[in-house]
Formats: sequence, structure tokens, C-alpha cells
Amino acid sequence: MSSESKNRQKWVRVRMAFVITLLVCGLAAVIGRVYYLQTVQAADLQEMSVDQTARKIKVKAKRGSILDRRGVELAVTIEVPSIFARPKQIENPRLAARRLMPHMDVSFKTLVKKLESDSPFVWLDRQAKPSSAKAIKKLDIDGIGITTGSKRYYPLQERAGQLLGFVGIDGNGLEGLERTLDETLAGGEFSIAGMRDARGRTLLTRDLPQFRKFEGDSVVLTIDERIQRVAEQAVTEQVEKHDAKGGYAVAIDVNTGEVLALANTPNFDPNRFGDFSSKDWRMRNITDTFEPGSTFKPFVLAAALEKGTVNLNTQFDTEKGRIKIGRYTIRDSHAHDMLSAAEIIQVSSNIGVYKIAQTLGKKGLYQTLRDFGFGSRTGVGLRGEQPGLIWPPDRWAEVSFANIAFGQGLTATPLQTATGIAALANGGMLMKPRIIKEVRDKDGEVVEQTRPTLVRRVISPESARKTAWAMSLVTLEDGTGTNAAMEHFTVAGKTGTAQKVNPETRRYDPDMWVGSFVGFAPAEKPEVAVIVMIDEPQDTHYGGVVAAPAFKKIMKEALSVRGVMPLPEEERFHFDDEDAQAVAESAKSVESTVPEDVVTLPTVRVESPDADQAAQDGTLPDLRGLTLRQALAKARRIGVLPQIDGWGRVVSQEPAPGQPIGEQTRLTLVLSPATRGALFSDEPAAGSVK
Repeated sequence: MSSESKNRQKWVRVRMAFVITLLVCGLAAVIGRVYYLQTVQAADLQEMSVDQTARKIKVKAKRGSILDRRGVELAVTIEVPSIFARPKQIENPRLAARRLMPHMDVSFKTLVKKLESDSPFVWLDRQAKPSSAKAIKKLDIDGIGITTGSKRYYPLQERAGQLLGFVGIDGNGLEGLERTLDETLAGGEFSIAGMRDARGRTLLTRDLPQFRKFEGDSVVLTIDERIQRVAEQAVTEQVEKHDAKGGYAVAIDVNTGEVLALANTPNFDPNRFGDFSSKDWRMRNITDTFEPGSTFKPFVLAAALEKGTVNLNTQFDTEKGRIKIGRYTIRDSHAHDMLSAAEIIQVSSNIGVYKIAQTLGKKGLYQTLRDFGFGSRTGVGLRGEQPGLIWPPDRWAEVSFANIAFGQGLTATPLQTATGIAALANGGMLMKPRIIKEVRDKDGEVVEQTRPTLVRRVISPESARKTAWAMSLVTLEDGTGTNAAMEHFTVAGKTGTAQKVNPETRRYDPDMWVGSFVGFAPAEKPEVAVIVMIDEPQDTHYGGVVAAPAFKKIMKEALSVRGVMPLPEEERFHFDDEDAQAVAESAKSVESTVPEDVVTLPTVRVESPDADQAAQDGTLPDLRGLTLRQALAKARRIGVLPQIDGWGRVVSQEPAPGQPIGEQTRLTLVLSPATRGALFSDEPAAGSVK
């Protein structure tokens, strides 16, 4: 072998050795790296892997509904589509944007920006219109998807909008009852484990839970949608007619404290809450305070009757409509000479009511106001409720004393005033107003129920009845509230015209007024109290003109839907020459019992042999064929507060007559406006609610 061949073989072996050495070193490095990753960094790498691929999806259960007292849906949760994009899967964002544009309410520039995003997932339209989602699905664009989610919907739109409030896009209550009752309505929140694939899509690693188990409870309000509708319409009409700043109305059951309507104008649609300003969201019936004006005068008369410092016929010299107090002059709208205490309410004499207040003294008047709930929150349970303002009597100058007597120089909310008037109507008992009737679970079972609550007795039934009679004069021909008078019913009411303080000058402004009317009906056996306030009417400011017509419409609807029938002639107030004395005599026979624990509605003594016999036997009486008033009287006599369904006369009851009365007995009465002849059969009358 030549030397040249030997040298060639030598270099080949050298090169092979070098390559093998490199391979061995490389293999050793790989083995070392694997060992390092699997031992030293194993825990850290595993945690990074989980962070990059594992995902927990937070899901909220279906939100409970809000219903009116008859089960009408005021707020519900519905399923709606939402449109999303995965930008990394979209080949031509600008082309995709052009195809999407006709079906989306967004600019081309904004849409392209989202589709070109570096994020793996972006929302294009949350809670989209179903028609838009359907059209986009047909386009079948890679990287564009549609999912289903929940949306809060208010079927009656502006009806009770401020009361209901609204929720945000993530389902959290932000205003009104939606916020106050968020914990009750929201239901459960839970997490679902998933993994993210290479394309960024989430894959569930376990089956979905049974969402229904987590659903929120539904809330039944004391509000009656029918009365609420009429209240909003009536107030809106007066606001528009008199070019007013706003208007407010409250309707309340005088015996239970249940709020039947809370109306605000301008209106507010929670479905479009973003189109309104925050001031439009406010429930001004509880958040705003006003000087009540002459609607305050019945409280002064009631206190004087209770203390015995006056009677309905006590005469006062009203000084021909003008009286000097220091350097100030108090005036009446119309000049009078001598007026009785009842006539002072009828013609709304400022001077006369000041003289009635003088018989009480400053401390006596102040205590009366506090007893009726002024200066304190009612406890209705709504966010933002204001207590109003009453200065203590040691800070009252004599002119302040006079002003307060006729409702100026102090402030109150519309709900406070309505609650106080309800106390005059029900025989002198201040009831805590209620807006929540009951809470039901997802199966419709009642899990929580509120009951009537007595705050305190303010005056005697005798004084309350005399005051009601004096207030009834207001709606007669010579009174200031004839526009509130109703056919077949006696209305006890009071007009109010209060001057407002200009926030800029901090003085009473001659061009700024609040016209109001407050009252109850039937005056002899009151069922419902209503207050209407019209804020800053422009053409005229008298409460009997701007507010009384709305009061009449609301009261008419309230009595109708609750099945209140006109009283027999012998039970109604009469207004002849000896009327005041007759009322005074009849008032002495009024009975009312206040429970010692002052937590539930007081028992009303009613002559009812059937109820008495049932109470003795421990069985339910037969209430079929009775009016609502008669049925409630008998039910209360045996200590049962029934659930009411419908209006008119009782056509059926559950449990049936004769069934034993237990501690847990829940009596349900079904009413119908059917003919009387059909009411006494065992079958429900035609048109009755089953």
C-alpha cells in the first residue's frame, strides 16, 4: 500500500472519530438537558403548562324575575345571542369587516381594529339582535362565532322604571330594586374547568352542571301594575298640560302599608338605561324632599282633636285673610272672618290652621309631626330614601311656627306624606310601608313573606274619623279640591300649594311652586291613600287644579281593581246643618285594637256572627258571595290574612268552608265581577280566575 493510501485512511479515521465525538457530546447534552428539565425544572414547567392551557370559566345562573302583586312580569331574564371573533383565524380582516358591517351597529374602522387585534378572542357585539346573529351565522366566516347568553329584559318598558332599576351587561344590579335585591335575584355563580387547544378554543373537561340548581329567587312586589300604569299616565298628562318640571304619585293600602304604585315623571326605560342621565334613574318619591304645603294641615287638626284643644265646631277669627307676625305678614288665598276648625281645612286657611296649632304649642306640634313619621325614614327598604328635615321647636321663631303649621319650613318625601295620611285613614295607626310582598324560589314556592307592621298608634280612631270628615269637606262644592270628587264615593282630601326655594338665591321664588293633592277613599271606610305632586307647573300652581285631576284617575282605578263597592247611603258621611255633631257622636263608637307587640296589622273589630261562630268552632267561615271588604273583615276576625286573586265578589275559597283553622292556614280567595246569582254555586262563575 502506498504512503498516499495510508495517509488517506488515517484522515478518514480521524474524521470519523471527530464526528463520533461530536455525536456523543451532543447526545450527552440532550440527555443532560432532559434530565434537568424532568427533575430540576419539572414543577415549574408543569405549572406553566397548566397556566397556558387550563382555563376556568365563570358562569352566572339565571337571574330571578321581578313580578307585580298579581304575577305580571316586570323584569325577566331572556336568552340572547352574542357575536365574537378569533382574530388569528381570520385571513382577511378588512373583507370580513365589510361582510359584517350591514348586520352590526358599529363603524368599519372599529370593526377592522377588533378583527386585527392580537388577542385570541374579542367580543364584536354582546347581547346582539337575534336577526343580526342569524344573518351573520349564514355568512359562515372563519373566526366569527356566535354564543348564547343571558340578558335582563323589562317587558313593560317604562312601567315602574325607576323602581326596578337595571343591571349591567355582566348581570350585576346597578340601580333600583335590581341593586337593592341583587343578592336575592342573582342566584349562584360557579366555575367550569376547561382546556385551551392550539387554536385558542376552550374545551370543557367535564360535563356542564345543572344550571337550574343555581337560579336566583324571584321577588313579588306589592305594586299593582294596573294602578301603576294609570298613575304614570295621569301624572304625565298633568305635567304635559301644565308644562311642569316633573310629577310624582304614590298609592298605598291604608290598612296594610302595601305600596300599590310609585310613579315618577319624566319616565325612564331600563331597557335603554344608557340613553338616560343618572338623574332620570332616581326614584324621586323617596330620594327628593319637598315642602308639603297645605297637605300638612290635616295633621295639625288631628293633633288638636286628639289633645282636646279644639272640636270640629270651634270657631277661629281668620283676620280677613291677613295677620302680622313681627315684621312678616301671613296671608290666605281668600279672605274670611270666623271659620270653624273643619271649615279651616275646607277652605285651606293658613291663618286658621296657625291658630289651631297655637292651641298645641310648639312642642306639641313638633311631637305630632314626629309621631306621624316626619323627619324619619319610613323603612320601606329602598336605597336612597331621605328622612326629610324638621328643626326642633327651640329653633322656631313665631313666624316659623306659623309656616310649619301650614307646611312650609320643613321637608318630606311624597312617600312620607302618603304614609302619614294613611295613618289618618286607618284609624290613627302609622303602618310601615312595604314594597316587597314575598320571595319565591325557582319552583314558585314562597320562601319569604313580609307582613303588615304597625309602627305606633298616633291618634285615636275617634280623632281620625273626625279629621276624615273635615277632609271630606275639601271635595265639596265650597272646598278647594272639587276636581278630586268622585261619583258614588266620598273622597277625603287636601290640596297643597307650596312655594319652592330657588337653589341659586336660597330664597322663596314667586315663580317656583309645587301643587299637590293628597287623600283617601272611601272616606267613611278608607281603602287606599294617594298623593300626587306636580313640580313647578307654569300656567297655574294650585294643587286643586294641577294635581287633583290625576288623584281622581288614580283613585278611581285603585278602587275598581280592588273591588271596592260604594257604601250604602246610611253608612256614608252626610253634610247637613248638624253634620259635625253627628260625626262627633258616631266617632265615639269607632273601635280599634292595637296589639301589644306592635308588629302586625291590628285586629279590627267587626260585627260578624258567622266569623264569631267560626272562631268558636275553629273552622273557616263561608266567604263566597261577599265583597272584598266583607271577606277581609271576616278573615281578620278569625286571625287570618288571605291572599287575594281577582276583583269583584268572592267566587271560591281555598281551603273550603268548614275546614279547621291551624297556625299555618293560608287562605286564598278568588274574586270575580260576575253576577250575584252565579256567586253562590259551587262552581266558579264565568270569567272568574282559576
